[in-house]
Amino acid sequence: MKIQSVRICNFRALKDVTIPFDFITTFIGPNGAGKSTVLRALDWFFNGKPGSLTEKDCSFGATDEEIEVQVTFADLTENDREALGKYAPEGAATFTAWKRRFPDGTDMLSANAKGFQAFNAIKAAGSATAKKEAYTTLRREQPGLGLPAANTGSAVEQAITAWEAAHIDQLLDMPEALQTNFFGFNSGGKMSGLFDFVLVTADLRASEESIDGKASIIGRILERSIDRTAADEAIAEIVAESRAKQQRVYEEKFKGQIGIMTEQLNAVVTAYAPGRAITVSPAEVELKAPRTTFDVAVLDGTTETAVERQGHGFQRTLLISALQLLAQSGAASTEGVICLAIEEPELFQHPIQAQAFAKVLRSLAEDDGKRIQVAYATHSPYFLEARYFHQIRRLTRSSDVVPMVTVHFATVEDVKVRLNGTVNGDVVDRRLDHNVADQLAIALFANGALLVEGLTEASVFYGIGDRTSPGALEVAGISIIPVGSKTSIPLAHAILKSVGVPVYALFDADGGFEDRARRNNKSQNDIDNERNKCAKENRALLKYFGLPEDDFPSDNVFDFVAMFHDNLESFLSNKWPEWIVSCNVIESEAGINLSKNCLAYRAATLRSAGVVPEMLTKILGKAASVKHA
Repeated sequence: MKIQSVRICNFRALKDVTIPFDFITTFIGPNGAGKSTVLRALDWFFNGKPGSLTEKDCSFGATDEEIEVQVTFADLTENDREALGKYAPEGAATFTAWKRRFPDGTDMLSANAKGFQAFNAIKAAGSATAKKEAYTTLRREQPGLGLPAANTGSAVEQAITAWEAAHIDQLLDMPEALQTNFFGFNSGGKMSGLFDFVLVTADLRASEESIDGKASIIGRILERSIDRTAADEAIAEIVAESRAKQQRVYEEKFKGQIGIMTEQLNAVVTAYAPGRAITVSPAEVELKAPRTTFDVAVLDGTTETAVERQGHGFQRTLLISALQLLAQSGAASTEGVICLAIEEPELFQHPIQAQAFAKVLRSLAEDDGKRIQVAYATHSPYFLEARYFHQIRRLTRSSDVVPMVTVHFATVEDVKVRLNGTVNGDVVDRRLDHNVADQLAIALFANGALLVEGLTEASVFYGIGDRTSPGALEVAGISIIPVGSKTSIPLAHAILKSVGVPVYALFDADGGFEDRARRNNKSQNDIDNERNKCAKENRALLKYFGLPEDDFPSDNVFDFVAMFHDNLESFLSNKWPEWIVSCNVIESEAGINLSKNCLAYRAATLRSAGVVPEMLTKILGKAASVKHA
């Protein structure tokens, strides 16, 4: 059983969002967009105690509305179906449950809080015969529903439950009389052993999670990894023997004294109440067998120290290690699926450790035998692989009076549709594993991205930004991404657009290729082949951006793309001669040829006299203002 999708309504910053889940789901976006809120909403759904939410958890003061978290599960196993019973009958590929907080502060977790309105009369029928008759009538009147034949009351119930599970988007609130509380969902009930949700928040302390308790990570690891039964039974026997020995000691030591005292006391009592007497004997020894517990400490060299006395980095490492072990030990058991949800997994981590953790999480989630699902909210490119952009959920928040959160996501097929007629599907699959995917991790975090062919173009544009003020582009959230060649621009552009990153592109039309080819003594045949190649690539790019096709377009700046008729160096030679002078000075000072040197290009851009060409500043302006579409 894995989470397939989640809908969250009226919970903090999330007014109404629906989010598909993968075996790894990565939440990114600016601070305050609601990344952590998604994880906390799920934690309330799985682990929240009654009354744990208050009116302050309602979205923007909507206290008269219900808070609702809807979770749909897929990949149901036979064990899942057996445990869920009527809620996951044969024919139902998914199972959905709803948890609600009502305006009066009460909570309810239900597996049928919503239903298809046309089924209400069937569900309300008082007998199996009435159910069958109502069901048969509905099948006849609405054949478009595709309901199967059902000859018994239980078959009718299974059929409509399976239909509802497959058509969640058509369900409405059920009448209260038909709703049932999915009792015991959180504590030893129907979901026990099927799905375990573990949330590690950014402020979680390793000292608390290393205490051997039922809710702590260490406690869960021990529960799954160590069988305490034999030890607890042996200790119980010891306690029982001790209790018997103590009782014998009491009898041996006190029997004579108690006998004398009792005889004397009864002599007095009988004088006041004839016919009555008392007895005095040692009380039963109350000894309870203690539960086997374990302590966790840190051995630093030869010194043993408490966990809380370690630095933040080590404590976070301990948590991460414990999570990994929890996942592995849980997967080795018959306990079902574990969902590891982590807020800022990069927190307090050395970059190399962060990379290692990201790889471990992916390897755990990708192993079908482990039965592990992973979700995390991150600001780190180490936990984001553009190759797996379809697992990214990018959250953005509007600047309206009542802000609205939008969740952007895309599939590989979505990207292929955008590229239809420009890049073949098999080419998309190949390039995702190469340079395009390697370059996009940072861009996916950007407020806006400018795609260029190479590092030298990126160096010049960053230099232009720094001429205004150091880090001006970075402060604005603009990321300049070199993708290696103009043929890679459509794929990178399609990926960023699909996940909601505003993106602008710039490419070289290479109109001066022939002069360069002749200077390099290329043959006419090679020149003709290069001309055809350049013209084909230019036409493909213009077609992708919806512009008139041309073999060698002139310098131009459009709403979503710009191009140089030839290339950056040719443009700068004609439009900014001071830049060339600055490059020559830097080369002279360094004593080497700095052609295509990124640092030299950026330094020359910063030191150049004259005015930055209008086309370059216009391109940056477009990149900063382009909207998602």
